[in-house]
Amino acid sequence: MNDSLLISAIIPVRNRSNPRLENCLRSLRWQDLPSERYEILLSDFGSEPQEAQNLKEMAASYGAQIIRWDTDEIWNRSRALNHGIREASGRYVFCTDADMIFEPNFLSTLLSTQQEKDEETLVVCRCRDLPQSVPEKLWDIEEYPDLLGEAAFRKNWGGTGACQMALQTFFEEVRGYDEGYKFWGMEDNDMKFRAARYGLKLAWIHEKSSMLHQWHSSDRGKKPLSKLLNDLRFHVSRYRIKKNRKTWGGLP
Repeated sequence: MNDSLLISAIIPVRNRSNPRLENCLRSLRWQDLPSERYEILLSDFGSEPQEAQNLKEMAASYGAQIIRWDTDEIWNRSRALNHGIREASGRYVFCTDADMIFEPNFLSTLLSTQQEKDEETLVVCRCRDLPQSVPEKLWDIEEYPDLLGEAAFRKNWGGTGACQMALQTFFEEVRGYDEGYKFWGMEDNDMKFRAARYGLKLAWIHEKSSMLHQWHSSDRGKKPLSKLLNDLRFHVSRYRIKKNRKTWGGLP
């Protein structure tokens, strides 16, 4: 672990080299936290060759590191996140998604909240959704207030998946996100419950900062059997603190 590096931001991706991801990277680079205090890790879970090349070029433009997992298995967000966690160098790990845009004080708010809570917390943020009417284009920092004005709080707070931040040692001790969830799952809610069992408190920051979800069509409803299995797994196993085998994230 690099003592001077505070935050490792991890974004799981597959075949994502579109403006939504670039907006996410842009917003992570317009933060008021000095850039040498955090790293951006793109965990590529089996992108096709052309998409992987596009991703490589985009990452280079924004000083992000790519962690590649060559696979054709069904999308597994937990495993993609875990691969990034295992490679993270920061004191804290911040897990998020490729379709988010962050307020300029977001990372500094994550950091100050952890320090105020003596590092005994899982920092989360309530999501705001941008409407479909907002065009898919590249946004600048000066336009963020206007975007914020267009967004509305999501009614379902959910598992706060686009923002879960804790000590890297916590994620190591619980062996990361549950890789038994396939396609789109309940891994975020699962982590929230496991963190509570571990002894962490939830710390909400949506009154201090904001994150915006960029509208896009969703694949979540396309595999109803996977959803049913994920729901069952959540209700049966959510109180187990440690998940996965010792090779979680593809590393021993």
